[in-house]
Amino acid sequence: MSKFKEMLSDWKYIKFCMYVVFTSALLYVLYFFIKNFNMVITGISNMLGSVLTAFAPLITGLILAYLLSPLVEFINKKLISKLFINLPSDPIKLEKRLGLQRTISILITFLLIFLIICVIIYAFAFLIVGDLVFTSLQNMLDSIVNYFMKYESSFKSWIDAIPNNTGIEERIQEFANQAISWVSKNFSTAAVFRFITNISGSILNTVLGIVVSIYLLKDKEFFLRLWRKLLHLILPMKANAVVTETLSDINQVVSQFLRGQLLDALFIAILSSIGLSLIGLDFAVFIGCFAGLCNIIPYFGPIISTVPAAMIGFMTGGVSQGLLAILVLVIIQQIDANFLYPRVVGSSTGLHPLFILISVTVGGYYAGIIGMILAVPIAAIIKVLIMKRLDSVD
Repeated sequence: MSKFKEMLSDWKYIKFCMYVVFTSALLYVLYFFIKNFNMVITGISNMLGSVLTAFAPLITGLILAYLLSPLVEFINKKLISKLFINLPSDPIKLEKRLGLQRTISILITFLLIFLIICVIIYAFAFLIVGDLVFTSLQNMLDSIVNYFMKYESSFKSWIDAIPNNTGIEERIQEFANQAISWVSKNFSTAAVFRFITNISGSILNTVLGIVVSIYLLKDKEFFLRLWRKLLHLILPMKANAVVTETLSDINQVVSQFLRGQLLDALFIAILSSIGLSLIGLDFAVFIGCFAGLCNIIPYFGPIISTVPAAMIGFMTGGVSQGLLAILVLVIIQQIDANFLYPRVVGSSTGLHPLFILISVTVGGYYAGIIGMILAVPIAAIIKVLIMKRLDSVD
């Protein structure tokens, strides 16, 4: 008994026992993880999905506030601040006046975004139907359907012109049967109710996200100070400095990339719309805007954008116009790749093209189009974190 008490009083023995227990527990957890890998991954993904769903309005608000903050600052400094020339000397009144200026800037920003969305939707309806007057939503939808029905004969003649030995008719019939089966399966009463519920939830989350973003933009300095105090509270001074510097580098890389990508997409949309209009392609502006949006996806986006242009060209103008539409987009994409993109976007991410290709492929595999769009900035963030870690080791 005295020997046992002596062993308990020996700190080295206690430390050794703790290591044994901890190692055994860790090995058991690792064994359980490997044995039930699929179940663990499913549980983690479900948990993350639940967390993201619960915090969807906050996440949406953070993203909107981050994206719109430069525009709010620009409107506030270049427009609103010039309207309020005589600022009061009293600190309390000055703070209220500056808060009013920022609130007006935020409202103008959201009003501008709303007007742009309305103009785009109405412009697309005008391009398709050729009439800006709709007495109701049903009238507009009927007009769009009737317009596309005019191309039915063109599509049939285009199919008939293809040699019979290609088997395309059988493939189209197979695709049609699969489409009918999918519609009958997914458009049942329960599916429609589930769809309406999901849409309602998405609309509610978007509205709440907009409200959150307005608060974040309005009290930006307050939340930044709160964030700095939180970091100072939970982190040591050295770690706080490292985290602050890393987040600043990430913000710089992501903001430069986003601004460059959006500006480059705008250039592509304008050039594609002009080029396709010159060759007389139907829906030229619509396809041009689609090409600009697709250009946000590296490598694969330009390929995707040529598909609708080629299809409409082949169906409405024959083989020559279809090939001409492809040629126009290829020329514009080459101009962008060799002249516009390096100057507008440049090497803002600092990623090698091979890493960009791998990140886009992996992002597309796991998250589809959204994953392909977010792949490059996420890869850039990972690179910043790795470089910071290597610098700290050195």
